[in-house]
Amino acid sequence: MWKYKLITDAAGETVSNHPCIVKKIILYYAGTTTADIYNEKDSTLTDAKRVWTLNSTATIPRDEIDFGIQGADFYEGCYIDHALGEILVIYKD
Repeated sequence: MWKYKLITDAAGETVSNHPCIVKKIILYYAGTTTADIYNEKDSTLTDAKRVWTLNSTATIPRDEIDFGIQGADFYEGCYIDHALGEILVIYKD
């Protein structure tokens, strides 16, 4: 069963600290910001493990990545580094 996590704080956050499948990540913010998605279980932030970057602007306040019906395998875990905005993550442990 898919789980949902809404991230509303202004800091990086661990979605899952063990292997998981991520189906979709959506960033909402009515201004300029980014959210970097990592295949990591914590805030180590290794560039080689960055999977995707979402961006929003005042004219385009929403960005998303949809990994399809089966999702993407985050074999270490899922960490999202961001400063502003709300992020919805749909995932399975």
